[in-house]
Amino acid sequence: MNVRKPADYSTLYAALGQLMAAAPLQMELYREIGHLVSSRQEKGAAVAAAEYLRTTYPDVSGFSPRNLRRMRDFYCAYEEAPEAMEQAMAIG
Repeated sequence: MNVRKPADYSTLYAALGQLMAAAPLQMELYREIGHLVSSRQEKGAAVAAAEYLRTTYPDVSGFSPRNLRRMRDFYCAYEEAPEAMEQAMAIG
């Protein structure tokens, strides 16, 4: 049975709230969410962020744990190559 270890996600939640308030373009939003989730060491960061986003912003879709893991993977794949990230974001 998987049991989530207690972790303080308050800084993650605050950063996600600021990001959502800024209302960037969709690909920029996904990149920044990926950056925030990948910066956390906890295994459940994507799940916690998804739960926060779905409860705080119920009218916005696309924030499942799977999608947030994909955002994290996108960011991790291109973080070392900013030019390639810009090209990937332009393609959408």
